[in-house]
Amino acid sequence: MNTVAETPQPFPLSEGIGIFVGVVAWDVLSAGEVQLLKAALLAASGALAWYGLRCALRLIRRKRH
Repeated sequence: MNTVAETPQPFPLSEGIGIFVGVVAWDVLSAGEVQLLKAALLAASGALAWYGLRCALRLIRRKRH
């Protein structure tokens, strides 16, 4: 049994902000309008997907050792 505590996986806030800025910039450049709700939903779902992937990969690596 391993009793060493692991640090929790940090939430990818900077990646979510980057996705948000990218979607807003794409909307402005392609359509000339800003759709903040769409950008926020895409950024949140992208950040949650990235967080889930990192947690899953960490779990898989822990099971190997």
